[in-house]
Amino acid sequence: MQKTVLITGASRGIGAATAYKFASNNYNVIINYNNSYDEAYLLEKSIKQRFNVKTLLVKCDVANEHEIIKMYQIIAEEFGKIDVIINNAGISKDCILENKTVNDFNLILNANLIGPFLIIKHGLNALKKGAIVNVSSDNALGNGYIESIDYDASKAGIIALTHDFAKYLAPEIRVNCVAPGWVETNMNEEISPIFKNKELTKIGLKRFAKTEEIANVIYFLASEEASYVNDVVLKVNGGINE
Repeated sequence: MQKTVLITGASRGIGAATAYKFASNNYNVIINYNNSYDEAYLLEKSIKQRFNVKTLLVKCDVANEHEIIKMYQIIAEEFGKIDVIINNAGISKDCILENKTVNDFNLILNANLIGPFLIIKHGLNALKKGAIVNVSSDNALGNGYIESIDYDASKAGIIALTHDFAKYLAPEIRVNCVAPGWVETNMNEEISPIFKNKELTKIGLKRFAKTEEIANVIYFLASEEASYVNDVVLKVNGGINE
């Protein structure tokens, strides 16, 4: 029987690469998106053309509890249960400290931290046994920036969330976390060449990661190949040399 994975923020970047990875390994894929319908639609179309799996496109703002509950109702009608949850959705709003507002902080925390909490909490009715992988960031491990203090704090919270749920849900559900460093994604396209070159000097492998490389690690942690891995935060940063 085919397994089913829910991936939040799956329309592009790491989420889209993760959707392809699971589909290529015979998983049915639930593609969650919020604003990027066109990209999510094209992703679903591509997966259907390439792989013999079922797909489900679901619009849901992960910061909205009502929408999350509705999403799981749709999933229950289509699949009955799920086997893996990937908490990938996240946003950032970098700016100088003096311009950072409480509203900015709340916006980031709601999407990046409270959202994953709600995704797991309400997902337990559908996920009775399996795996959860949360996507944090290397920024949460001491490599952050004052301009992204709200983002960094939210991703540090994801790590705490992972530890708590890993203990609470064991042994039926394994919960682990991936902490990527710099990745070639839309979120990072607008950084200046000068800043990028400065960051590259800190990375042992001297390049940003490809989204597929992060997806490979996410898939591993969710798979039976990692059946004895629980409560782990795995850095995927190319080796940071501070």
